[in-house]
Amino acid sequence: MEQFFALIIFFVLVFLFSYVIMFLFTLMDDISITVWQRPLFIHWYWSRKTITPQEAQILHNQFSFYRKLSNKHKAYFHHRLAAFTEKYAFISRSEAPVTYEMQTLIAGTYVMLTFGMRRYLVDVFDKILIYPEEYYSDYSENYHKGEFNPRLKAVVFSWKHFTEGYQVENDNLNLGIHEFSHVIHHHCLSSNDGSSLAFRKHYNKLREQVNHPPNRQRLIDSDYFRIYAFTNQFEFISVIIEHYFETPSEFERRFPELFQLVSKMLNHKH
Repeated sequence: MEQFFALIIFFVLVFLFSYVIMFLFTLMDDISITVWQRPLFIHWYWSRKTITPQEAQILHNQFSFYRKLSNKHKAYFHHRLAAFTEKYAFISRSEAPVTYEMQTLIAGTYVMLTFGMRRYLVDVFDKILIYPEEYYSDYSENYHKGEFNPRLKAVVFSWKHFTEGYQVENDNLNLGIHEFSHVIHHHCLSSNDGSSLAFRKHYNKLREQVNHPPNRQRLIDSDYFRIYAFTNQFEFISVIIEHYFETPSEFERRFPELFQLVSKMLNHKH
């Protein structure tokens, strides 16, 4: 009986210790977000997943972002890419199968976009549908090149238009970045993890700036952001994130305050 009670006390103490550690970690994370505008840490994994040499070569060939990473951060990128392809289903909407190139380019785009976020695997989608070209969407009753459908928990791409986003890296048109930005925006507005809190904090500041009529008119008159960006707040965020990755130097030169808010929102630096 004494051993039984001792065991209960032991488990209670372990539980209390774990609770205190979690409380302290959450507190420190909140302080880090408040003071430094970023979570306490980003990359920490029990064991790292790896990718094939072929996948690494695709990343090297297609992503200038990846080529600039240190070897340590390339290993983090590999882990996240492997975790992404394990979690989400890739579904072809034609007779052509999903290839390793498709998986690697799509997953690589998402990993690049979320590389500054601790929680990068989100539950607002669970599958990626790949059409060969433009497709008809029952959700919007229109033809699309890509979309994020939260009701079906699906991200959808026209493969033709997805690959066009990487043929020219500085035209501010990247379908993968655009649609995955919708995903991150949707997730971060409804989640309370550290990265989402940081995203929301700077997103709200960004909205204040953009919604100020003189600032908004200056953005429109600049002709830098395509007019589609001003359709609504969701399209605006996706478009400016495309610009952030495709023409960062010009973005920072023309709109430095806006650029810094996007940088802090994603916890990313060029």
